[in-house]
Amino acid sequence: MASLRHSIPKRIQSFTFLLLLIIACLHVTVRAASKGASNSDMPFDDSYPDNKTTIAKNTTEPPYQTTKTWPPVGELTVSSSDNDDNSNKTPAKDYDTDHTFPDREYIRLLDYSFLFYEAQRSGKLPKNQRVTWRNDSAVNDGKDAGYDLSGGYYDAGDYIKFILPYTFTMTQICWGALEFYDGYELANQTQYLDEMVRWGMDWLIKAHPNNNTLYVQIGIDEVDNTYWGPDTGIPTPRPSFFVSNTKPGTDVMADAAAAFAACSALYRDKLHDTTYATTLATHATDLFRLAETALPHQVYQTVVPAASCCYPSAGYNDELAWASAWLFRLTQDVAYSAKAALYTDEINHSSVDTPPTNWDEKSSLVYILMHGLTQGTANATKWSTLARKFAEFTVNPSKPCAFTPGGLYYCYGLSGEDSSVVAANAALAIQIFAAQLSKGSTGSNPAVMAQIERYNNFTQTQIRYLLGNNPEKMPYMVGVHPNSPVNPHSALAAGGRSASTLDTEPENEAHVLKGALVGGPDKNDRFMDQRSNWRQSEVALDYNAPFTGLLAYQVMTAREPPPYVTIPPGRPHVAAQVNGMALGSFIVTVLAYVFAFLVLIAIACYYKRNLLRTWWATRKARTSSAMLESEKAVDDSHVTTSSEEHQALDLAHINDSEDQLKSLVVVTSSLPYSSGSGLGHASDSTIDTYSAGASTPGSARPLLYASHASLPSFTEK
Repeated sequence: MASLRHSIPKRIQSFTFLLLLIIACLHVTVRAASKGASNSDMPFDDSYPDNKTTIAKNTTEPPYQTTKTWPPVGELTVSSSDNDDNSNKTPAKDYDTDHTFPDREYIRLLDYSFLFYEAQRSGKLPKNQRVTWRNDSAVNDGKDAGYDLSGGYYDAGDYIKFILPYTFTMTQICWGALEFYDGYELANQTQYLDEMVRWGMDWLIKAHPNNNTLYVQIGIDEVDNTYWGPDTGIPTPRPSFFVSNTKPGTDVMADAAAAFAACSALYRDKLHDTTYATTLATHATDLFRLAETALPHQVYQTVVPAASCCYPSAGYNDELAWASAWLFRLTQDVAYSAKAALYTDEINHSSVDTPPTNWDEKSSLVYILMHGLTQGTANATKWSTLARKFAEFTVNPSKPCAFTPGGLYYCYGLSGEDSSVVAANAALAIQIFAAQLSKGSTGSNPAVMAQIERYNNFTQTQIRYLLGNNPEKMPYMVGVHPNSPVNPHSALAAGGRSASTLDTEPENEAHVLKGALVGGPDKNDRFMDQRSNWRQSEVALDYNAPFTGLLAYQVMTAREPPPYVTIPPGRPHVAAQVNGMALGSFIVTVLAYVFAFLVLIAIACYYKRNLLRTWWATRKARTSSAMLESEKAVDDSHVTTSSEEHQALDLAHINDSEDQLKSLVVVTSSLPYSSGSGLGHASDSTIDTYSAGASTPGSARPLLYASHASLPSFTEK
């Protein structure tokens, strides 16, 4: 390298260094500009396309007045305006700017999350239903199968019931409650927790009518997705789909077993309803047995193709491990612990061992759950290693995951349709793991304490991002702030009548779907508040599930209010971005690199000008020589062609002469006899007729006469 450096002229080295310095300065400048575009102190701009709509729809009343009338802990209620069927108004609650513990804003958020689940209810609604704009609906579900399958929850912004995200939702809710139950007690939300879980599990009991059958879907995409209207006109038919011992769906059977086991543990250990806990436990063990024994093991869309539209499963080993872990949590039977390890090994033989989590991928959650169940046992090392590997991958992400410029945990290929829930799932898992480490630590290990602090920081970053500390200055929960989304993709709440006018009819959504966590922003922290943009604006059962647990944790621990408390109404202007950079900055960066490249070429050409001149002269000479040779070849070809043409003409003349000679006809009978003439009279039979080209003698040709000099001589035979 030293010899190479000395072989380069100093002038080139100086110019190159200067150019690289210029490029570095340009790069730093544009990166700073792109970050500045999403800075929290950027002035608000009403020209932002979503901003006018947002303000218009949310400022029908003064936003949040400063009062001190918040009900004390233990007496928190939801005012009638929160459930009004006519209001698309700013919530009537006041911000608690003078912080107290537990934080009143987090209490309100936890309550709103349960309001969302009440809004998603199907079937005949109970008398204590707080979301009063909802109606009884789909009360005949299951009649086609001879069962009562009414009740439960609608999956998302539509009216279908899908069991796979449904069961994962119930497991997440019950797990969060088992870990952070104190938060529900502090917020006086245990009643709503019980009602939410019981409503969901009662339907799941209906969906498992006997030991060999599990109903997995009510409704069909082809019918449901053509309807965009209220719950009073849900279209039919609504067919019922099931898996069984003869039509196995290993994944859904196991996932339902996990939900029954997790919620059984909640009712036994926290809600203290042993009768209901026993009922749930029975369903859990029966379904797990069915999942293991119904062969072949396969994903459920194999026998229920209708599920492929929306929730196709990628595999079943993670669900088998997930169910095994929860049954171990419920029963303490080591046989389930061994099965959890067995199925986990099967997962890691066929895929990566630190995948991000969602309704279809639960292996990393198995690590966290089993880590908490095996601390201090012979199996602790296996689960501790896997759990720590997942945790480190999450807080220090690498492909396919990363942090957005604003700080949201984002996984490519997964977060594109629901970035909020990917981040919330990760945050809940990491927070539970941090809590496990805290319980098992004496505080004497600085390395462990540092890990716990990093994990807690990750969780707080994600929670605060979703509650307003983001470039859009938007809490992604509906109904909590003027900047909250106002156009969630929800047929229940929108009040529309036609999917073709999704974004325009009505102009304002008929009902506020309070507490719904929407899909969330894109990889550049951008969010378009449009109903038709379902990837960002849709709501779903599994979106709120991990966030509900996180809110309970915040009630337990938060020493400051959510970020939206200090955010004024109106979303800031956020410049369009490409790969995390403002569009203008991105263009400047590209142009700067192109300019730098051209300058480098120019410098190289200048210092190699003599060589270039020589090369050019040589190339020009070669070109000239080639042109001369080409011209000579053309001339030679012309000469050759001319000679050949002359020869051809001569040959043509000769052929013409021969034709003329052959065309002479001598009729000897027309000549007088002369003894000395050497000519005699030819009879008719001896007439010689020369007919050039004639196929037979005597062909019709004109008779020709010639002088004696021009006639050929004949020898008489």
